[in-house]
Amino acid sequence: MKRFSSLGLRAVLVLLLLGSFFAAAAATAADPAYQFRSLKRKFFKNGDGQALAELVGFQQPVKEIIALKYKVLLFGRDKFGKPLEKPVDPKSQQFKMGDKVRVTVEPYNDYYVYIFHIGPDGEGQFLLPAENEDPPLAKRDKLVALPGDGFFEFCPPPGTEQLFVVATEEPVANRKLLADVLGKKPGEALTAEEAQLKKTLKATRKALMLSVQEQTKQILDKTVLWRGLATGEQREELARDIRTRGVKEGTFEEPGTPEDDGTSVAFMSTTAAKGAKLLVSIPLTLAPTKP
Repeated sequence: MKRFSSLGLRAVLVLLLLGSFFAAAAATAADPAYQFRSLKRKFFKNGDGQALAELVGFQQPVKEIIALKYKVLLFGRDKFGKPLEKPVDPKSQQFKMGDKVRVTVEPYNDYYVYIFHIGPDGEGQFLLPAENEDPPLAKRDKLVALPGDGFFEFCPPPGTEQLFVVATEEPVANRKLLADVLGKKPGEALTAEEAQLKKTLKATRKALMLSVQEQTKQILDKTVLWRGLATGEQREELARDIRTRGVKEGTFEEPGTPEDDGTSVAFMSTTAAKGAKLLVSIPLTLAPTKP
């Protein structure tokens, strides 16, 4: 993405906490995606984790949640030439040269938020917080806009950039260590300290999540990764698998649509899971230019 002026990724960015101005779509209580969002809000309001557990198949009530919503907004114009922002799913969208985007993050509860960028060259840096600044305590239902004063514009070289959003209830003690873990390439060896920190990151780091059918085959140690709340028989089958394996925690991601209130991501656990951190991967892919 373009790296010049105050709107570029390498510039000093001012991230503003904005009031939420995106309207949620009308949805029926029978829709699992709607239930996923509403039940999380209910948990943060009164601590009721039983209904969430029943929705996903946990055998015990949910006791710990770290959750947020995000949007990638693509700039465009309507038929009258007026500017508009269209939400897109970054895990399926390929951007074109010159496309302009803005990213918003909205926590379900008060969290310390870190945003780490890895460019197509593999170089990484924190966009939030800025160097020598404390991480902001992002307030419940308030938007963090990135950048706060404009947009990012895609420019050469083509490839995939990553924004990693980390939400945690307590500040990260060693920010450099967190940067080292986030910047590791697949298969790279971890130090003992890095491995310990990585265990606390409850994440869906892959650019493309697996389908529901593929995820049921990927058995992790009492953990599940789930993208897309299936309906009907598929959802019931997955819930049965979770119950059979005695899954105690999982990372759940529900993709957004242009009509709803963004992609919803949550780490949920039936134990206290103290020290857990939600890690959200937002890929931004610039497609190669056709000859």
